[in-house]
Amino acid sequence: MRAELRHAARLLALTALSAIPAAALAQQAGGPALPLVVGQGAGGTSYSVPIQTLLFFTTLSFLPAVLLMMTGFTRIVIVLGLLRQALGTQAAPPNQ
Repeated sequence: MRAELRHAARLLALTALSAIPAAALAQQAGGPALPLVVGQGAGGTSYSVPIQTLLFFTTLSFLPAVLLMMTGFTRIVIVLGLLRQALGTQAAPPNQ
């Protein structure tokens, strides 16, 4: 009985704390915003550092897929997989 009362009190306190928006915020709202500025420089369009970083990591994440598509590696893997399936063996050619 006493354990159930403690559990109910904890649940009520947790509900009350989560209902208060100011207590649930991890940081203050309306803080300094990122300078997401796109402007015209002397050599063309210049982007702010956060935009440049986003574009860099986006390009970096697509680079392995582009490299695989430009080589014959994908075709070789598909052909060897079909050959293994057609032969009915799971060890020849090996996966390693």
